[in-house]
Formats: sequence, C-alpha cells, structure tokens
Amino acid sequence: MKLKIILLAAVFAVSGAFAQTSKQAATDKADTKTSTIVKKPTQAKQSTPPQKQPTNAVTPSNQKKPVTPVNPNKPAVVPPANKPVAATADITGYWLTANRSNIVQFYRNGDSYNGKIVWVRNNKDKKGRPLTDVNNPDKSKRNNPIVGTVMVTNLKYNAKTKTYEGGKAYLPQTGKTFGCKAKLTGNNNALQVTAMAGLSMMSKTLTWTRTTGVPSK
Repeated sequence: MKLKIILLAAVFAVSGAFAQTSKQAATDKADTKTSTIVKKPTQAKQSTPPQKQPTNAVTPSNQKKPVTPVNPNKPAVVPPANKPVAATADITGYWLTANRSNIVQFYRNGDSYNGKIVWVRNNKDKKGRPLTDVNNPDKSKRNNPIVGTVMVTNLKYNAKTKTYEGGKAYLPQTGKTFGCKAKLTGNNNALQVTAMAGLSMMSKTLTWTRTTGVPSK
C-alpha cells in the first residue's frame, strides 16, 4: 500500500516537472518568434552645399590692363602747310603759284581785281642782285624788280558763272601777256587760274593755293 502511494507521488512529481518544463519551453519559443531585431536607421551624411563664387571679383592691382594695338599702317594726321584760319569770300589775299616759286597778292581796285608778285623763291641773279623784269617788251621797265610787278590785271567777278573773267596775265619769264580768268574752289582756299591765247583756243589751267602771307627771311 505504501509502495503504491510512493509510486503515485513520484509520477505526479515527474508530470509536474515535465509540464513546467514544457510551459517554459513554449514561453521561450514564443518570445523568440515575437522578438525582432530593430536596426537603427543609418544617419545620412550631410552633404556640404557648394560655395558660390563672389560675383564682384576684384582684379589684382598688379594685373596689367589690355592695351589696344596701334595700327602702324594708319598715316599720321598732318595739317597742311600755310592753311589759313579762315578764307575770304573773294580772291583777295596771298596765293602760292602752282610751281611754288612765286606768291601773288590779289587786291581790289574799284570793281576789278589785280595781282602783284610779292615774293620770289629764287630772287637773285648770278651776281647776287635782285631779279629784274629783263624780258618786258617795254624797255623802260626792264630794270624794274620782279618783286612788285603787277602780274594779273582787270579781273571782274561774274556772279552767274562764279568766275573772275576778262583779265590779263603777264609772265615775266617770257615777257608775254595772255587772257586770264580765275575761279575759287576748295572752300575758297584754291584758285584755278586759266591763261588763254587767242580766242580761248589754246589755254592752260593751273591751281594756286591760298597762303597766309610772305615767308619770313
């Protein structure tokens, strides 16, 4: 009888231990299934924004500025020689002849214009004496100096043609006299002088240039 009681007690003890072990195992298993590993989110690296370049850059003081090259083929501007400040409206004044050997001064005499020689480039003969009007048809005038000789006479202005007409031109080089007319051009700074032989069948036109006066010695 006692032996049966001891066996029953042992059976209950083993059954209780087994039940407790099974319950603990079930609990551990459930905890294993329900538990999850939480990974911490990886923190994104902060990117540094690009730095903006300053808009108003300062040029170093020692930096040379670009130099515009000079065109060597461009001619220099040289003012013309003997150009007057202001030209008169008529032919009065000083004029350098086409061959640049004489200066003739035109002046008004009533309603006509005359021109006399006031300067000669080479005004000395071989003996160093002033040149005289040796070729003049009038023998009484052959000893007269060339400077001061009236070369152009009796020019009259024609408003319709804007020409000085009806004059005479005397050439001391030859002693001959020709018909003459003249016309202002080039803003009144040039004078076209035409000498005519006969009835204008033979003529030659030369351009004289206005000047400021007689060159200094």
